[in-house]
Amino acid sequence: MSNNHFVWTIFNKKFSVQIPHLAFTCFAIILCIGLANWQWQRAQAADSLFKSYQLQESRPAATLSTSPAAYERVSAEGDIENYFFLDNQIYQGMAGWHVLAEVHTRQFIILVDLGWVAKQDKLQLEKPLPQHIAVQGLLREPQKGFMLQGAQQDPKWPKLQQQIDIPLLSEHFGYDYFPFVLYAENQIGDLKPTPIMMENKYYMHMGYAIQWLLIGAVFLIGFFFFNRSERNENE
Repeated sequence: MSNNHFVWTIFNKKFSVQIPHLAFTCFAIILCIGLANWQWQRAQAADSLFKSYQLQESRPAATLSTSPAAYERVSAEGDIENYFFLDNQIYQGMAGWHVLAEVHTRQFIILVDLGWVAKQDKLQLEKPLPQHIAVQGLLREPQKGFMLQGAQQDPKWPKLQQQIDIPLLSEHFGYDYFPFVLYAENQIGDLKPTPIMMENKYYMHMGYAIQWLLIGAVFLIGFFFFNRSERNENE
């Protein structure tokens, strides 16, 4: 054995193993296994979430409660006290806004996604919303993404929002919002309803997991093939 390689015998076949090659292969295989496990975990989470969605979506509408569940079908009725625009929303290939109505029910203040509207020159609707509405739909907890700057730094916020941040809105207005957004299934005015439609991404993530395992297998096979070939040349 020299300083940078050693001879490794497996199934009566000798391999001249280069230590740097071995280290790189081990690192690559461990990385691929880690990524495959991560995708597998995402697949399990996606499948669980989709089954929860299917269960809730099949149930009749309930009334808003203090212990809501994700994708629960509920009905709500109340007065619209304010509304906002959620930017960068696509509908049938057209860019526009989602209209978020601040609805005051008997017990809660909840944001209701009433649907899509084409962008206007001004942050206002062509036709006013009704003062009182009754809606039915599914609940979903908004997920905050990464933003380059704080929402408050935008002079158009909160009228125009890049993402829904309920705690920030509660802090800004001084009252607590319901922690979930209700996505209306029935049409209000001229708005295009955009009810929640979920796809099961289990198979997509499992496919990624299998791909990472295959890549790891390629590294392993390539390692043995390369070092076996090098051994033959040395002989």
